[in-house]
Amino acid sequence: MSLNARRARRRRRPRDSYRTASGSDRIIFHLLFDIWHLAISIGRDHVTFANFQIRNIDYTSRRHSLVLTCACVALLFLNSPRPKDRWRIFDWPNKSPALREAAIDSALQQTANDALGQREGAIIVMDAQTGRIRALVNSQLAFGQALMPGSTMKPFTALAALRAGLIDNNSRTVCPGRFTGRDFSLPCVHEDHLPPFTPSQAIAYSCNYYFATLGQRLGRDKLVETARQFGFGQTAGIEETAGTLRPCETGNNTRIRESAHASEQSDCDAREAIGESDHIQITPVQLLMAYTALVNGGRLWQPRISRSEPIERSRIDISQQHRAIIIEGMRGAVRYGTARNAHLDSLPLYILGKTGTSQPAKGFRSNGWFVGFGAHAPANSSTEPAPNEIDLAVLVMVAHSHGAEAATLAKPIFETFAERFEDVHHRDTEDHRDSTETNYAIRNPQSAIVSVHLVTENVTKEMSLEDYVLGVMRAEGSMETEPEALKALAIAIRTYALKNHGRHAKDGYDFCSTTHCQRFVSGDPTVREGADARGSTLPDGRISAAVRTTEGQILIDERGQPVDSYFGASCGGETANIGTLWGKTPPAYLRGVHDEFCISGPHANWTDVISRADLLRALQSDARTNVGSRLDQITLSKRDETGRAEVITLDGEHRKIVRGWDFKIIVGRVLGWNLLKSSRFEVSRHGSNFMFRGSGFGHGLGLCQEGAHVMAQRGANYQRILEKYFPGTHVGAEHRVASVQRGYESTALTAEGAEVVAEKSRGFPQRPLRNPLSPLRLSKPLVDHASQKVLTSEHFRVTYPKGVDRRDADQVLSTLESARADYLHRANAASVSIANIPTLEIRLNESTGDFTARTGQPLWAAAATKGNRIELQPLALLKHRGVLVPTLRHELAHAVIDTVSNNRAPRWLEEGFAIYLAGEGATISHYRIPSSISPTELERRLERPSSQQDMRALYTAAYFN
Repeated sequence: MSLNARRARRRRRPRDSYRTASGSDRIIFHLLFDIWHLAISIGRDHVTFANFQIRNIDYTSRRHSLVLTCACVALLFLNSPRPKDRWRIFDWPNKSPALREAAIDSALQQTANDALGQREGAIIVMDAQTGRIRALVNSQLAFGQALMPGSTMKPFTALAALRAGLIDNNSRTVCPGRFTGRDFSLPCVHEDHLPPFTPSQAIAYSCNYYFATLGQRLGRDKLVETARQFGFGQTAGIEETAGTLRPCETGNNTRIRESAHASEQSDCDAREAIGESDHIQITPVQLLMAYTALVNGGRLWQPRISRSEPIERSRIDISQQHRAIIIEGMRGAVRYGTARNAHLDSLPLYILGKTGTSQPAKGFRSNGWFVGFGAHAPANSSTEPAPNEIDLAVLVMVAHSHGAEAATLAKPIFETFAERFEDVHHRDTEDHRDSTETNYAIRNPQSAIVSVHLVTENVTKEMSLEDYVLGVMRAEGSMETEPEALKALAIAIRTYALKNHGRHAKDGYDFCSTTHCQRFVSGDPTVREGADARGSTLPDGRISAAVRTTEGQILIDERGQPVDSYFGASCGGETANIGTLWGKTPPAYLRGVHDEFCISGPHANWTDVISRADLLRALQSDARTNVGSRLDQITLSKRDETGRAEVITLDGEHRKIVRGWDFKIIVGRVLGWNLLKSSRFEVSRHGSNFMFRGSGFGHGLGLCQEGAHVMAQRGANYQRILEKYFPGTHVGAEHRVASVQRGYESTALTAEGAEVVAEKSRGFPQRPLRNPLSPLRLSKPLVDHASQKVLTSEHFRVTYPKGVDRRDADQVLSTLESARADYLHRANAASVSIANIPTLEIRLNESTGDFTARTGQPLWAAAATKGNRIELQPLALLKHRGVLVPTLRHELAHAVIDTVSNNRAPRWLEEGFAIYLAGEGATISHYRIPSSISPTELERRLERPSSQQDMRALYTAAYFN
């Protein structure tokens, strides 16, 4: 039966009545389903449960598992709700994320078993975003046997060479068809007489000559150093074999002449580079974890079988350019290279991978490898998936075989994943059609109405889109005198507004007046009143003319969509690359351009001298840069292509490594934004001071206002200015602007506002925000249902952004239910009744800016509770900080305490008892201050902590009081 036929048959199945079940019934369903899943695994001759793997279950156990399976089926049927049609087929995965994932896992496990069959080998299927193993065949080999990786080593060799500067995207190498060393010779298996290879093409064709000679040039240590970063030669924390990783050791025999020593060393380096050396041996699970880190943005996970919290072993720094080269090579292997005969590119997924064939350390029969990844993107997409878009990781290792066969065995696994995902997605779409069918298009930008919340005045005003653009222009363009530069700025502002319309829809308005959205200054005249209105100043007249002249015009990309329009005061001669600046996948127009017009501006060069004491004080304000009690040295470890500090090393009592932009924000937040005006600088120490010499002002992304001023002075019109700073885009006066389903957060257009992005990013790549244009609102506030999803249980309702993985939201729900049961048990043991806890509303905010705007809390607060509503910082941020579970338990404790005390408990008592209930006492004890604080003083200071450190100290005092 064809894939489409199977999909069609599934879609015709009647739906279940799971939604009508009570909470207790659903618990029964969940429990029985898990038992059923375990029983089926046993019946298949193996079981993988928690971190325990067994194969070859005896015959009697398999018979018992069959009986258990039948019993579970009967119980599920008898305990099911009774709709009018009692013979309907159940479809739990459509209603419960956990059950849906379990059903997909079961299908993947069955497919993997069938694919390997009676062959000797192993298959691992894993979630690339969490490290959770979804299917496993032959755990003994997967975890316990270290093997030479063969050609699967080559992408790591390429990365080491890219980092060493030996190759780049423009490098070309002609392959003669064979590598010949001192003691061994190896042919290439690709076609002869191919054009010179780029690095990506060499990966796709798995050219032995290319990588063996590259290994010789790399030398003894560089490849080993890179491999060690990715976990080669180390256990992953699950008691598996560590494998082997050691550099070539030759020349120890004094009878070997120097020339022979050099040749022998060169041969060893070549063998390691192509994965044919017993100095590098790795288990299948280690190889899959290493590859996953290579494609998911550098996150090296600890593999796990259970659904516990993901554990990130380390974060590896991989430049966006290097990743793109390797991804292109792995995609090429699937499309035209060594894996092309598996026809993986015929599936409705974006699949990339690498084959490998290696010899065992002892023996002559080769092993076949394939490591592949699937993303839910069109198979013919010309853009590589972002790190957070890689969904499924698959490793196939087959003994006595070759890489091409291993790739063929992987195909049905990807096919099953695509089929199940599409089927579930189709049902989700049907079930939620009423809540998601919304027209996101703004039919006529000129007539659009927006609402702006003036934060200082605490007033919300409605106005036309053009008057909103005028208000932002008053804040950002009042010093500009060139009309064409003002027009370019107006279009950039208007494009941002259209792209992010409804940014504060949850709060009942579209934009706020701070840098969280765009700075806005209200005033007269309006655009319609024009520049001649009474009281109009000359700058206001220029600004009004620029807005009126460009009315309705926006900046669009090659697909006709509004671009992500950033602007800043000065780029310093090179606009920034958003990929290296903030860790986001950059569109072509935000990868940086040379700006010869900016170098004569007032911020083209600057020098800041900061005392060591002041700098230390600023660095101690943030855990990422807190070097302890002294600061010895600041080293710019890495620059990006635009000259900006990408990685900075701080040496003191402790060593800290931080992103250049994060360093600039941390210093600016404490010492003032006029210090370290950009991240494009050099640093040197002079006695007790540090001297920073730099250029530019602000983040440097997109439109450079000082460069645009000079271009306009020299006769460039606004279209030319925008095309300069956003290459590949053009100005359009479209009256029909399509929705943007995948965007980049344009939170910070000035240095101060960029703090929101820096706080949210915290040095790790972010999932792109789903921030579609909201429907045009003419009267009452809109609610953007399509950008939010809801997950409910008997006691909680979680609202989360569309961009958040449902499994993460399900984890929040599970944690809260578990904590609630724990608190009820402890209360019952103390004879305290808290049965009247209301259903709690949990909101996962999309960004730190959203959280602070909704709650009024400082940037460093993790959550806020009021009544029956709990507001949380972005989920990715809480998980990265390692405080997700404690934060959920702490905020739930507040709700319980409020219920018991009827909201009458003093703040200090409530905070202290919440820390006790949440089990956070041990983690905060080292913040305890030596002097005691009276309850009255503690209550007063808790109302408004002065800093994050002050808040921790006050919470500690509340706990010990």
